[in-house]
Amino acid sequence: MKIRLYILGLLILAAIGGLLVAHARWLSVGTKDPRFVRFLRRYDRRANASEILPPHGVAVDGNGQALDVAVPGSVFQHVLDDLSLARDGQAVPLTLDAGLQARAEELMAGKQGAVVVLEPATGRIRALVSAPRAAYLDRALNGLYPPGSVFKTFIAAAALSVDVDPVFNCPAEGYRSSRSTPPIRDVEARQAARAGKRWKGFGKIGMAEALAHSSNTYFAQLGIALGPERFGAAVASAKLRDPVTVLPASSLSMEAAGGSVPDGLRPAQLAPVAIGQGELQLSPLAVAMLTAAVANDGVMLAPTLLPTAKPALRARPFTYAASGRVKKMMRAVVRAGTGTACDLPGLAVCGKTGTAETGRGKDHAWFTCFAPMEGPRLVVTVLVEHGGFGARTALPIARELLKTAQDLGYFGRGK
Repeated sequence: MKIRLYILGLLILAAIGGLLVAHARWLSVGTKDPRFVRFLRRYDRRANASEILPPHGVAVDGNGQALDVAVPGSVFQHVLDDLSLARDGQAVPLTLDAGLQARAEELMAGKQGAVVVLEPATGRIRALVSAPRAAYLDRALNGLYPPGSVFKTFIAAAALSVDVDPVFNCPAEGYRSSRSTPPIRDVEARQAARAGKRWKGFGKIGMAEALAHSSNTYFAQLGIALGPERFGAAVASAKLRDPVTVLPASSLSMEAAGGSVPDGLRPAQLAPVAIGQGELQLSPLAVAMLTAAVANDGVMLAPTLLPTAKPALRARPFTYAASGRVKKMMRAVVRAGTGTACDLPGLAVCGKTGTAETGRGKDHAWFTCFAPMEGPRLVVTVLVEHGGFGARTALPIARELLKTAQDLGYFGRGK
């Protein structure tokens, strides 16, 4: 018993000694710690305080124009606070363009969804909007949605990267991946049925024509031809399941969520995933990154909001040749396919429409694009929740943003 008390006493004395040493160290150097000094300068509200930092960090674009982007209490605001403290209270420069940002917010007013505008050759994010603003950026970075037909560009590039380029018969009755699954049909067949008419189908078509018409029947078969093993390798190569940091800070960083991509699929289960449905879910930023990889000849750079960040390789999901062919296909979508309303003079826009079934309410509307086809400067991705057809709801927003970017000089001199 006496031995136990003796040991307990020694432990107590050791603890007290440790506290005294820590306190002495704090008195000697702790109060001079730059982080503690900045903390006091920010939160000291005494009248005789020599210098007081702003209560919250503020952001500016490359021209020094203020950006109203962070909702109080959000992760974004906490990150800005952290970065501002490190800059002695100065405003935090971001890659966002105030003009593009304001126009995107204006176009998304009254809607639910997200907009991402980024540079494929640098990874710099030029606009990042979630609507409504209450939980700002949750939709753009962390919202997970079925991508619908915009995912067909990934399937096309992944297939071409491993030399899979088939011709398939695409009849009006659609394609059934197994006896127990309903047929996957093209939109034209459903529209004809509702109008009391009969559609003859696309017949035998190749990948370019299938992407121009956004044929579900073709891409369901292409997914099965790609197969689970090669599909899984393409997903891993593109890092679709991995989160990505877009704004690093010392204590807290702003991240985008990784996608929800099913694994261990049987061949028949690939059919709905290949048309962007099934259990597949991606964020708007992820769709923009895949679009940027096609635009940038198969090279995916890490997206960033930090203007001092050097372009950093994130992945090489597609071959140079495959990306070049999909570029031309996406240009054909805008010239003569489902995206003709975005064919702006002098811009050579390449794009893909998407309409994603949700299982409840109207479909989600998608449009993702880049311009110009040669030497792409910007990627624009738009999601409108329950917006119906992508060509009718999401595409017009992207078109107006491309016009604004054109006015700001992104496709000419000065940028």
